[in-house]
Amino acid sequence: MGCFLKDADAKQEGDKRVKNWVREVRDVAYDAEDIIHTFLFKIATSRGSGFLGCIKRYACIPVELKALHDVGSEIQRINNKIHRISESRSTYGIADISQGAGKSSADPIHEERRLTSLNSEESDFVGFFQKESEALVKKLTNESEQRRCLVSVVGMGGLGKTTLTKKVYNDPRVKAHFDSFAWISISQDYVVTDLLQKILNCYISKDKLKEVKEMDVNQLKHEISEHLKEKRYLVVLDDIWSKEAWNDLKGAFPETNNGSRVVLTTRKEDVALYAQSEVHRPGILNEEESWELFCKKTFPGHGGCPPELVDVGKRIVQKCYGLPLAVIVIGGLLTTTTKEAAEWKKVHESSSWHLVKGEINISGILSLSYKDLPYYLKPCFLYLGNFPEDYEFHAKTLIQMWAAEGFLEERGEETLEEVGEDYLMQLIQRSMVQVTERSSSRGIKRCRIHDLLRDLSISKAKEDMFLQVHSRINANAPPASRARRLAIHNDDLREYTSLKSFTPQLRSVLIYTQGSTWLQREEEKFLFRGFKLLRVLYIHGACIKKLPKEIGELIHLRYLGCTEAYLESIPSSIGNLPNLQTLFVASHYIIKVPSTIEKMQLLRHFQVKSISKGSIMSGEIEGRPRLDRINSLQTLSLVRSGKWMEDGCLGKLTNLRKLGIFVYRETDAEVLYQSIVNLDCLHSLNLQGRLSKLPDSSFFPTNLTNLTLIRSYLKDDPMATLEKLKNLRILRLLDNSYMGKEMACSAQGFPRLESLHLRQLSQLEEWRVEEGSMPSLLHLQIYECTELNKLPEGLQHVSTLNKLELRRMSDEFKARLEEDRGEDWYKIRHIPSIDIS
Repeated sequence: MGCFLKDADAKQEGDKRVKNWVREVRDVAYDAEDIIHTFLFKIATSRGSGFLGCIKRYACIPVELKALHDVGSEIQRINNKIHRISESRSTYGIADISQGAGKSSADPIHEERRLTSLNSEESDFVGFFQKESEALVKKLTNESEQRRCLVSVVGMGGLGKTTLTKKVYNDPRVKAHFDSFAWISISQDYVVTDLLQKILNCYISKDKLKEVKEMDVNQLKHEISEHLKEKRYLVVLDDIWSKEAWNDLKGAFPETNNGSRVVLTTRKEDVALYAQSEVHRPGILNEEESWELFCKKTFPGHGGCPPELVDVGKRIVQKCYGLPLAVIVIGGLLTTTTKEAAEWKKVHESSSWHLVKGEINISGILSLSYKDLPYYLKPCFLYLGNFPEDYEFHAKTLIQMWAAEGFLEERGEETLEEVGEDYLMQLIQRSMVQVTERSSSRGIKRCRIHDLLRDLSISKAKEDMFLQVHSRINANAPPASRARRLAIHNDDLREYTSLKSFTPQLRSVLIYTQGSTWLQREEEKFLFRGFKLLRVLYIHGACIKKLPKEIGELIHLRYLGCTEAYLESIPSSIGNLPNLQTLFVASHYIIKVPSTIEKMQLLRHFQVKSISKGSIMSGEIEGRPRLDRINSLQTLSLVRSGKWMEDGCLGKLTNLRKLGIFVYRETDAEVLYQSIVNLDCLHSLNLQGRLSKLPDSSFFPTNLTNLTLIRSYLKDDPMATLEKLKNLRILRLLDNSYMGKEMACSAQGFPRLESLHLRQLSQLEEWRVEEGSMPSLLHLQIYECTELNKLPEGLQHVSTLNKLELRRMSDEFKARLEEDRGEDWYKIRHIPSIDIS
């Protein structure tokens, strides 16, 4: 049935009879899957382990026989239903659907596509806003208007309001003009306290986050106002939908007389007028700009549009009516289409456009792009509807969820994660996903989906019973009893559980709620006992101190995430999850991890993340589990050193790619060094805690590209060792990782280093860089090294350096870097992007 659905996917478009018939086949396929997985659940939970488990298995033989009888009856029912559906084809008047292979993911050019996409940012059309951005910069930096002013960027969805505003927000003239900045995205389904917390979090240190979460609305407004009243500030409220939203927030922004500005972006002009703001309306692209943008998107890195495609290409672009998002999306679609005039004419003549001049609606273009997706990418796109509006999701998290759902096809020698990266890259290339943040190595770190495309994904997902989203906007909508996935946004869980909706067939539950919501026992039962077939469970914001032991009953679970939590321990029953691939926890506390983790032999990613700055948060693994039995483990971070490392256990995790260790005792360091030398696949290493010294460079894995040291308190200059690591591309020395006064980088050292971050090296006074050192360096960050009074002499020879960021350095240090006047200006004048604050 899965193969049939794949083959029939393209045939159902434009024919409602086929579409209805395919929906019936999909429903029966869902039924079949439910029957098999429910049977597996019953068998697994009727059996135990050890001596008592053996007795239990004999006692449960009658239960298993009944389960076999039940599943046999269900299979017979399914077979009968399939027979009826097959016969009904003639009733629908449907001809035989020819067997044709769906578009395969085994694409030999995916690496070329990945490299091309890395050079093609989602902000492709910022260059077309030069006139608009100049006008907006002038409004924001106008010295003649000193009172606090509001400026609203108003226009329809897809016009590029956010892109234009982001370009202006990051303009060096704007950065130099204001003292304080904040950018907040506002969804239709906003929570006032959440928005105010996000604004305040832009101004305070991480160690005060807990205090912020306990403040009420009035306290939050007061704190923001107190912070801003002496500063010239710029605040952007992106995508504001209602007058009520402005009323809820305006009290936080003091009426200063120093040139402060608040910028609103909105589709609704009445909101801009209500806020008494100056209105800025970006225009649509003219024909020449539209064509230039289209060619830039459709033929990246090439010599433009081939002559035989120009005529039909311009006719396609005309249908976009100058709307940037429409041009970008249709261009992304055509990058994957054969570059032949006949194929482009099919796109031009498609009935899916539905564009009406004067009242532009780009839903047709977006639907056309969805229709053109290969079969294997469609569920990946629909899955994006799980995330809240304007939410920036981690690329790795999304890929791990795709893997847990079974969306990623195995492909040659590639890992599932590499296949997932390619799938995401394809969606980015088609402009259906936007990159919002890249890592230091230029990899994709965070993404978002335009709200119009999000609306499309939710609409299509609802149509196919793929997903239901429950939020305050549609709180009164009845639950979809056949939906396979549930997303709950900005909601008190009690609001949903009160609906008494029982949907046992759910495969994913993703919950985004406020950090002040503590899970009650009723919610715990709802989450951990109600959905026996769950593959993905992700809870963000709900306060949980301890996962209930019932979590061990979710035997089909493959992804378990709990973030913004107060989790202190994980129950030993976690070992009963044989299919778990990812366990991700972000907590305010040290988390105790049971030794039963060794039983999860399919575990690929185990990550504990700290939300607090005051102390190192990590996972404390209890006992001496044999983690080397988990052959598939790729990520282990951040865990305390301990007995689990003994007997060479750590060194046998030869598939590890990312390792984070908090060295709890200095004596554990030697065991660690003896282990990591064997980890040939390791490319990312994070060491936290006191180290007496670094090992010789030969102890570091040869493939290591990313190294972070935090609070290591090293006495000897680490550069002497680390500069010999020939493949190292990213180095972070943070928070007193080195306590010496001098640091030196010698010639030919760090041959491939691209990013260097030095933070809070409190004793560092002098840094020397010899000519020829760091010949590949692109990005240098120096934060809070308050004793460092000048940049190294050799920095002017690092010609590759294109970005320099300096934060909270001494006045003497900054004075030496004044443009054209400072003593050290000659060392950095060749750097295109310099940010000093």
